[in-house]
Amino acid sequence: MTFAASFFSLFVLAAGAYAGSLLFSLLKCGRTAWTLLVCGFICHSISLLARGWHFGIFAPLNMMSEQYLLPWFLAAAIFVLSRTPGSRNGAPSLLPPLCVLMALGMFLPASAIPPAPQTATVFAPLFFFSEVMAHAMFLTGGWLAAGHLCNRTSFTPFNPWATWGFIIFSLAQVTGAAWSWLGWSLPFHWSERHLLSAALWCFYCAYLHLHFSQRWSVRGKAWFAIAGAVLVFASSYYHSFVMLGVNHG
Repeated sequence: MTFAASFFSLFVLAAGAYAGSLLFSLLKCGRTAWTLLVCGFICHSISLLARGWHFGIFAPLNMMSEQYLLPWFLAAAIFVLSRTPGSRNGAPSLLPPLCVLMALGMFLPASAIPPAPQTATVFAPLFFFSEVMAHAMFLTGGWLAAGHLCNRTSFTPFNPWATWGFIIFSLAQVTGAAWSWLGWSLPFHWSERHLLSAALWCFYCAYLHLHFSQRWSVRGKAWFAIAGAVLVFASSYYHSFVMLGVNHG
């Protein structure tokens, strides 16, 4: 079995385990749900390693494809929430978006990235790793904010997730600029990709400044966090949906 086949088989297996975890969570079978979640996370982690060996040599950028790494970070966020005092009840609430992202990863596959001179720097994987991590934190913050508005969780710390997401996303911009300079002799391109990142950074910069205004209540900030999560989702998957439409057009 090739590394590509091993990756997809393990990814599908992880998706099934996550779906089973969601089912048993809804049935109030907590121990079984957590067991399946752990098994799914292990399979998911191994699948990412297998994807890194897609071409027979280790290419870390192939582990960083957002369709596959983003749900991995979301699963990791569930474990973090489960260990955070006061927010353990919010951890299982992330299972539905996790299953949705896994389904998108199966039906909107990403192409493997062959090794190239422009990617032969540590800044390339650092950029993608930190960017996808920040996107996962933004999505987590938006989902917890929605839970807060629906009064389904007693305590939803959506603001720390958005704040730390902004910090990590800022780090991604620095590593991305360093990679762009080394690979193309420019720290910034007036391209769709770079402009979307700049727009997202400005959006969350505005979100952080809401805390200096007394006009914005917690519910208002929650709506702002939800809007940011929608923006992150759209910017992360728009290209995959466009290519899907082109291929079927």
